[in-house]
Amino acid sequence: MILILMGFLIWYLLHWVGRLRTIEQMKDDFTHNMTHELKTPVAVAYSAADSMLRYYDQSDEARNKQFLKIIMQRLSFLSGMIENILSMSMERFKTMKLNIEPVAIKPIVEDVSGMMGLKADKPVDINIDVPDNLSVRADSLHLGNILSNLIDNAIKYSGNSVNIDIKADDRSITIADNGIGIEKGNLPYIFDKFYRVTSGDRYEAGGYGLGLFYVKQIVKLLGWSIDVTSKPGQGTRFTLKFKSDEER
Repeated sequence: MILILMGFLIWYLLHWVGRLRTIEQMKDDFTHNMTHELKTPVAVAYSAADSMLRYYDQSDEARNKQFLKIIMQRLSFLSGMIENILSMSMERFKTMKLNIEPVAIKPIVEDVSGMMGLKADKPVDINIDVPDNLSVRADSLHLGNILSNLIDNAIKYSGNSVNIDIKADDRSITIADNGIGIEKGNLPYIFDKFYRVTSGDRYEAGGYGLGLFYVKQIVKLLGWSIDVTSKPGQGTRFTLKFKSDEER
């Protein structure tokens, strides 16, 4: 009887040690991924401020306003990211309220693309094919965050030069890149919280932790859907559909 009790206690202790290790690993992943997510707006704001300090020209008011606008937009993005951190649990997403209103798509796409290109450490060519008068009912802050995540991933998971095509119509937005692609076996899991592809450079880049999880949850709250197609060496295409297939 004593041996049985000791065996149970040992099993129980091993079980809790394993569970504590799992929790600790989740904490480490959260810290790593959230730090990664916050680096982008900080890097963009830093680059804009550095450019103003190094090459300040009092007579070039338009240029100065452009950089100040970028800095303010990234500070606004950081504020949104703080809210995102607070909303990372599924329960918060269920009760989260979006500010739904008509949003012009092209200005948001252009702003986000410009900031992602400024922050990139390699050549980035982003082709935008979005009608000038196209709008959709959405939350402008979260739509910008969605596009930031998808474009940032397209840049990170590409080679020495990046080509991204962004197209939109009244049904959807697509973001397609010429990147390294995603293995078929990983595709079902890329929207899971804390999931990261664990092969080669994609793990080292640190993506697919919280960014795509956030994208998926906001897309669901908007009543939209998101599809992804990808092949290793041939790039990846994300499609945001403004209405789910069931509503069409």
